[in-house]
Amino acid sequence: MNPKDEKVVMEKKSSLTSETPACLICGSESKIPFLTVPNRFSLSEQFTVVKCADCGLVYLSPRPSEDEIAVYYKDENYQPHQEQAKTLTERLYRFIRIFNNRYKRRLIEKLVPRGKILDYGCGTGEFLVEMRNSKWETYGFEPSEKAAEIAKSYDLNLLTQFADLDQKVDVITLWHVLEHIHSTEDLLEKITIKLAQNGFLILALPNRESYDARSYGRNWVAYDAPRHLYHFTPSDMENLLKQYNLKILSVHRLMFDAWYNCLLSAQLEYQQAGKRHMVTGILKAGVVAAISSIVSMLNARKSSSIIYIAVFINQ
Repeated sequence: MNPKDEKVVMEKKSSLTSETPACLICGSESKIPFLTVPNRFSLSEQFTVVKCADCGLVYLSPRPSEDEIAVYYKDENYQPHQEQAKTLTERLYRFIRIFNNRYKRRLIEKLVPRGKILDYGCGTGEFLVEMRNSKWETYGFEPSEKAAEIAKSYDLNLLTQFADLDQKVDVITLWHVLEHIHSTEDLLEKITIKLAQNGFLILALPNRESYDARSYGRNWVAYDAPRHLYHFTPSDMENLLKQYNLKILSVHRLMFDAWYNCLLSAQLEYQQAGKRHMVTGILKAGVVAAISSIVSMLNARKSSSIIYIAVFINQ
């Protein structure tokens, strides 16, 4: 981003209104400070992450409103919305995404061999391409115009609105999406309407209880303020989803996420410290990622990112 555009963006950010939400899970207004974390694309911006004093959910507060947060997704380095990989980390992200898409498909096909699937927050569409190539009937919804344009180039069936889906589906996926959603309760209600009886909701989320999250603290890249609004643990997800008749059947690790998260966290840590040389940072990232990966092999609930498989039981 050139200096002139950066100045315009900063002026827009300075005029944004913020909101202070209650706890998503228990509704409590009581909270305590948890961390102060940087916007990784603009280190001078700091955000407060709080912890619910009653149930322990960790979330961003105050936060930009739903109508105004879009400016924080417009950085040219925001990888989920990129069409071309330019740097080493961007190429690594592309490689991991290809591997993960195949892994996700195989995981899903153990539950439902073939059927109808909706990917909510489908990004640039590569996961839906993987599912379509495996003979699934696919639907996608993506609110980002930039990402949706890329997804449309694959000739995917994209919905303009979630409500446009006029039938029930066997599987709904949200890959690293729920942590971005302001109106979470409304979305989960809509999901239960669109899921077939005994259909599956499958989510991937960062896990603040992972070894790498604890190691990097405020510089853990998956805090990603202010884009990530919530920082769920497995217990949080159980308590949240059961309110919508969704029962978690199993959790699974995303095996490469620890390595990717540690590499970017090391970069952020050194940027915060004002240091230019990354050698020791990369070495630390390798050690932390290796330990985190081993821990997650022993206990998926401690993974850097977790896949949750939940079944909808309409009582």
